[in-house]
Amino acid sequence: MEEAKEFLQLNKEEAESVSRLTIHPHRLGFQCSFYEDFALRGIRVDSVQPGFVSCTFRVPPRLTDKSGNLATGAVANLVDEVGGAIVHVEGLTMNVSVDMSISFLGTAKLNASHNCVSSQSMLRDVSKWNMEKAKEFLQLNKEEAETVSRLNIQPTRVGFQCSFYEDFALRGIRVDTGQPGFVSCTLKVPPRLTDKSGNLAKGAVANLVDEVGAAVVHVEGLPMNVSVDMSISFLGTAKLNDELEITSKVLGQRGSYSGTIVLVRNKATGELIAEGRHSLFGKKSSKL
Repeated sequence: MEEAKEFLQLNKEEAESVSRLTIHPHRLGFQCSFYEDFALRGIRVDSVQPGFVSCTFRVPPRLTDKSGNLATGAVANLVDEVGGAIVHVEGLTMNVSVDMSISFLGTAKLNASHNCVSSQSMLRDVSKWNMEKAKEFLQLNKEEAETVSRLNIQPTRVGFQCSFYEDFALRGIRVDTGQPGFVSCTLKVPPRLTDKSGNLAKGAVANLVDEVGAAVVHVEGLPMNVSVDMSISFLGTAKLNDELEITSKVLGQRGSYSGTIVLVRNKATGELIAEGRHSLFGKKSSKL
């Protein structure tokens, strides 16, 4: 229980830059949310053609984890947003993510530039798609959100302290139950993690699958487990101020590999919001 709390609740002195954030309401469905601006600020669209888009993104300090790498949840943000861009048609309702599957084959370091590519195997009506629309969808090239542009992210001591991103993603989570192979947490959806539609962002759901899934197999004093694969089915939506129950259970372990399942539910209604399966590589199983 205490080990799970230490891993997830980040109960040291609050990171000043996170605690000072003021998130202003946005016009649902019309304006980019703070979360989207936070996740995508700096992305550049290089090439667009029917069924294909290619972007460049330089890893900023705000999206790095405790190890100094691009955070797993930040990778999921790129998969969700760039994947959504390729099937978006101007003037139509935004596409809704149903499933997301990611294999993590390497790491991206601070300030490294990376190419993000999205393509379709089955083309839809993309006749209205062009370079400018891709830029409008992804680059958020309106006036910068003041709260994002003013962020002053201080370097973290790699491997010793939580990063800004982890604090941003998990601030407010509460560990309710911890036992061997199982952990249950509660999180009230905050304004900073909502998308353009006012729902908990898909990347924020991926953060929970990643972090709560890792907590159940973490052993204090050993190196952090590394995400290998993540698969998420999005079965519902969570609105601002909804209270969520996030549970993680170990499905099995073989050698240095562990498999976990993470369920995200609306605590009041019992509605299943997302189901995530998470494979990690580490030293040995947890003794929560």
